[in-house]
Amino acid sequence: MMNKLKNIIKKLNGSVLGIGLNEELINLIEINNCITECNLLNPLIKGSLKKSLFNKTIKIKKIRKKFKKNKINYIICEYEQINNYLNTFVKDSIYIGKNKIYFYGNIDIETLKLKYSRYNTTINVIDKNIIEIDVSQAKNNFFKDNYYRFIDFKNHLIEVIGDVLMN
Repeated sequence: MMNKLKNIIKKLNGSVLGIGLNEELINLIEINNCITECNLLNPLIKGSLKKSLFNKTIKIKKIRKKFKKNKINYIICEYEQINNYLNTFVKDSIYIGKNKIYFYGNIDIETLKLKYSRYNTTINVIDKNIIEIDVSQAKNNFFKDNYYRFIDFKNHLIEVIGDVLMN
């Protein structure tokens, strides 16, 4: 898994947003000269690198507000870090993403396919632990986002009620 992810990082160019990356991947990003801007949302790593990196704690729910109209070419996320905020991260990543989004780790592929297929994206499973989502053709809409947010909330509520009744 890590070798494939390293090869993907070596091919990146433009701006990159990394969420939950380890030191080895951050060093690869630092070595890559084609990356013009790199933003890290990682509470574990401290210090400054040669590029424009920031290690502030930014709430994932506020990521859209932080980046506003600045489109990011590539987003690399560890799935375990994003899993709790998946509902808001999906719509925000469509909004700020320009080319591709990479998820790695223990991924629930069916959930990601369900949530990202709503936005006319191309989903490619590279490995059972790495998934690539092409958001270059994705379209988002305020009403569409709120409709799907309501549907997801309803499904989650039904699951919780079912779990309570079963116990």
